Amino acid sequence: MTPELLGTGDPRWDEFVDGSPTPDVYYRSGYCAAYEAVGHGRAVAVVTEGALYPLLLRPLPFGEDGFDAATPYGYGGVLSTEPSASADVRQLRDWCATNGVVSCLLRLHPLLGGSEQLSQIDEGELDIRDHGPTTAVDPRRIDPDTGRLEGMSKGRKADLTVARRALQLVWGNGDEALERFRQVYDVTMKRLGAGEFYVFPAEYYRRLAAGLGERLGIALAIRDDDVVGGALFLADESFAHYHLSGATDVGRELKAGTLLVHAGAEWAREHGCELLHLGGGTSGEDSLFAFKKSFGGETYNYSFATVVADRARYDELVARRDEKEESPRPGFFPAYRA
Repeated sequence: MTPELLGTGDPRWDEFVDGSPTPDVYYRSGYCAAYEAVGHGRAVAVVTEGALYPLLLRPLPFGEDGFDAATPYGYGGVLSTEPSASADVRQLRDWCATNGVVSCLLRLHPLLGGSEQLSQIDEGELDIRDHGPTTAVDPRRIDPDTGRLEGMSKGRKADLTVARRALQLVWGNGDEALERFRQVYDVTMKRLGAGEFYVFPAEYYRRLAAGLGERLGIALAIRDDDVVGGALFLADESFAHYHLSGATDVGRELKAGTLLVHAGAEWAREHGCELLHLGGGTSGEDSLFAFKKSFGGETYNYSFATVVADRARYDELVARRDEKEESPRPGFFPAYRA
């Protein structure tokens, strides 16, 4: 099969996703289109024999002709489109080499097997890198008597009790709810000193909502008519995902984060999902991962694959980067970008 390139307006993109053994929101055109809309690159799906790769094509730096590619933020690296099949990544590498794509970063889906999704790996052309653990809870384990997820830590149970007494949980929809969420999220990112990559303009949220429809959930924690916390959740047939979240100082004091995650589990159960993927930390088993793990879920491994399709051009670009005063952090891929 000759690989095909599909744009976000091509209905075959989501037809491939729907026809796969495990459709997931990270592979859908509507999810990827939100990143295209805010300048992260041109959203495309490369379809090879037995696999679909949702990618953002980005012009090379330094005014060079050509591109590199990366999975949009999240875990949509490679989707097997046939049962019990792993992806022959050589087909993607060859497509990249033929189409002027120097390198490619694939963020692999922890719930779908991670690096086990890939086969036919040529040493030196593809590198698998472990990033750290993620965790997911089974939303069907909500005890009907207590209304709580089974397996939560003692501290998390106590925080949920505090939050339920102090806060109102509201599921919103439309531009107003997204804007109220965005204000809280942006304040949170500023407090944490997060990079620009993690701060999204209003257009991102509008495109995400338009592209995903009912697959997007907007949870808001309210105190005296003020939004003190919020979270976005994504859902597909089998899995839901905890996407973005934030809380004000008042929200943190009143344990809004615990309330929102637990509400996300209830929402995932209503959508018939087997797991709510909470994700991992910012740097391995840090405090953020410990918070997510305290909900009692199973642990999975998140890794990513790096493909160099044109080694000579890659090395030339790295040399150009080394001429600059600033260098990327160790392990950054591709190494020619800041």
